[in-house]
Amino acid sequence: MNGDPLEDLDARSGSTVKSLIFTVRLLDAMAAVGGPARVTDLAKTLGEPKTRVHRHLTTLRMTGLVEQTRTSDRYRLGWKLYRLGQAAFEQFDLKHIAEPHMARLRETVNQTIVLSIPIGGEALVISSLDQVGGSIKISGVPGSIAPATVSAQGRIMLAWAGARQQKAILAQPSPAMTARSLHDRPALEKRLKEIRARLYDSAPEEVILGVNAIAAPIFDAEKVLVGSVGVMGSIQFIPDPPPGNLVSHVLACAKAISEELGATEYESLADHS
Repeated sequence: MNGDPLEDLDARSGSTVKSLIFTVRLLDAMAAVGGPARVTDLAKTLGEPKTRVHRHLTTLRMTGLVEQTRTSDRYRLGWKLYRLGQAAFEQFDLKHIAEPHMARLRETVNQTIVLSIPIGGEALVISSLDQVGGSIKISGVPGSIAPATVSAQGRIMLAWAGARQQKAILAQPSPAMTARSLHDRPALEKRLKEIRARLYDSAPEEVILGVNAIAAPIFDAEKVLVGSVGVMGSIQFIPDPPPGNLVSHVLACAKAISEELGATEYESLADHS
């Protein structure tokens, strides 16, 4: 087992299921690009023949899930897929389960609390509870994307991504958004192992100077990563390294949300206080 249910299922399934799994992988790759993509680039990302990628794109275009741009040979996610995503989001209960725990965490640490879900190996912010009071507020904007390699939320998603997706992301140049961004591949690979062992990460001034964030993973009953919860704020209040009691509060919040989803991943975690 490599941590990605799709890859594990693909290894032991028949042709019909393999085709469906490849379609999901293709849509994931297109989402990660963030815009129209060429068949050649998608094939390279997925490690698959161009003919197979083109064949699936043609079928998806006929269903309305994918569109081909009028002025080039590039493909992008279709409007129907957006509508399906909106419908799924309205039915998705992670936000409703997490927000009471996020509110308690905010009361405890008085910093902005952010909830994210994995999308294309990155982190999509779906909820943010801003800190109360203070002359300067640092907010997480719902709908924004936290980079996979230089943000705490993004590295949480990357640490539990499937082997192929993780390899593809690490093979790309990692953006250095500030002088403190962690962008060296060996260092990133080492950090991902540490994250899986300790169940949290921090990213001091890696995205924005003066801002730090701590994030912890959220799991479901199938031991699948479904999101992350964390705090973000001024480096003055979330220093590097982060104080043990603050880490403990974030882990306790992630544990409480995960347990509501039936997960047991946090049962054996050592006390960080």
